[in-house]
Amino acid sequence: MRTLIVGDIHGKYDLFIRLLEEMDYSPGTDRLILIGDLVDRGENSSAVVAKAMELKAAQPDHVVVLRGNHEAMMINALAQPSGEDVELWYINGGIETLQSYLDEEGNLNIPEEHYEFLYHLPTWYEDDHAIYVHAGLIEDEEGQFLHPEVSPEHPSLLWSRSRHFFAEYTGKTVIFGHTITGMLFGEREKVWLRDHVIGIDTGAYLTGVLSAIEMPSRQVFSVREENDDENSAKSWLRKTLWS
Repeated sequence: MRTLIVGDIHGKYDLFIRLLEEMDYSPGTDRLILIGDLVDRGENSSAVVAKAMELKAAQPDHVVVLRGNHEAMMINALAQPSGEDVELWYINGGIETLQSYLDEEGNLNIPEEHYEFLYHLPTWYEDDHAIYVHAGLIEDEEGQFLHPEVSPEHPSLLWSRSRHFFAEYTGKTVIFGHTITGMLFGEREKVWLRDHVIGIDTGAYLTGVLSAIEMPSRQVFSVREENDDENSAKSWLRKTLWS
């Protein structure tokens, strides 16, 4: 069985569909893992969530969808509309997500099943090939890396950008997203491959490149939007490290 792991989609529905085709994804034969951050920043988060739900419903034992920090921000904001997390979500792509849920009359319509699906997403998964998390592993006070099962709700699994983890981790292979390659490590638009850590977020909302990796072969798949290179480069420079 192939395991296909897709990087941060961020509302780029068309790229997601093209990537499934590029990988020749075979439901029931392949295992499919979405590494988190389905939503925000891109133009069609609602369609990405609906597609993830459809894929999971069709093959519940072979499709894994992980929670990213953007799903966490979204569900927190929706649960407490007057809370402090709302502004954080808005400025990190929540506005675009809300726009994708507007109906033809301009009314906001977020289906309850979408909220429930996102609310119950797990923070990690493991198979024979690797450990899968959205951002990184937990580090204890001695700088040792802990298995996600120790504290599955720990913020590091969703938010961490640890140079120590990127440079020093040597345990079972960890595949993660969250940090766009080319910002803190690796090359822009390319999956970052090391023996023990693999970063697969190639910045779909920013670079127009969505990537995935197949395990155990480590074959990389990528699809690209047709963008003006100069404008794309300027956009890249204007962005912060939030992803």
